[in-house]
Amino acid sequence: MPTVAALTTAKKVADPLTELLDRVAVPPPGVPRRVWVKSLVGPVREFLARPGKRFRSRLVTLAWQLSGRDDEPPPYLPLVVELLHAGSLIVDDIEDGSVQRRGRAALHKLVGMPTALNAGNWLYFWPLSLLEDMGLSPTVELRLHRAATAAVRRCHEGQALDLSAHVGDLHPDELRAVALAVSERKTGGLMGLAAELGASAAGADATTIRAAATFGVSLGVGLQMQNDLSELTGAAGPLKHPEDLIHGRVTWPWAWAAQRLPASQFDPLQVRGAKLADGHGDAAALARDLLAALGPDPSRRVREWLADAVADLANVVPNGTALDAVQDEITRLERKYS
Repeated sequence: MPTVAALTTAKKVADPLTELLDRVAVPPPGVPRRVWVKSLVGPVREFLARPGKRFRSRLVTLAWQLSGRDDEPPPYLPLVVELLHAGSLIVDDIEDGSVQRRGRAALHKLVGMPTALNAGNWLYFWPLSLLEDMGLSPTVELRLHRAATAAVRRCHEGQALDLSAHVGDLHPDELRAVALAVSERKTGGLMGLAAELGASAAGADATTIRAAATFGVSLGVGLQMQNDLSELTGAAGPLKHPEDLIHGRVTWPWAWAAQRLPASQFDPLQVRGAKLADGHGDAAALARDLLAALGPDPSRRVREWLADAVADLANVVPNGTALDAVQDEITRLERKYS
């Protein structure tokens, strides 16, 4: 576990998230800064300084631009979803027993579970208070606050399914619906919120806001598909591969295999998945066999899903320049997962 000195003397990074934390999260009156840093600011700052994709913050700005604005959104607005996402990652790692996140040890491995859990929970609430400091009209501020609250609630619903719905307990015909519900509420939930925040704050009409939010959810589902595949291929990293299989999670590869294979081929795979979740079997071998069951180009399903999402958005929001920027970001993220 790092010392207090290590947390307080960490090299400063020119990053908007950590700069915002340092500026806003001041110690209560009379509390020594060293205590404040050790208890909350140090662990949160250490986690926020890690490199991430930061697509959620860019999606806020893209949705702002899709709504016809050529200026910049309020500076804190793109950070709201990134902070919520950071909190969810800290808590997810505790619940999953993960050992690594963004190239470093999971936060609970560095500072202990109680401190990490508190930091993750704090990051669910602090971003919502930032909405009060953006100069938004009361009507828009209330709309954004309600959207963020609903998204966080839905994320917890998705996490509940992710933790408790196991491959071995479901009929093959049920796997796709569960994978979709988890993806729409977790990854899709925060992506949808990012797009909704940007469009709503920009003053877009109701049709544009709905289209942006729907696109964000679909985009999140597509990225979850990519992430699930990356655990089978090893692109997620050696310490994440194949974590979902070991936990018996319902992922998109399971759903696709159930749709593609006859029962005589899928059922033995599903039995192996159930046994692996009970601690028996070879995770790497099952990952190879499940990946092989998806055919020669499993990423095709993801590309088609994302292409449909962009097409649906373009039908409602025909903003060519902003749509090009959206497609560029999707391409960049696809490279990250490949």
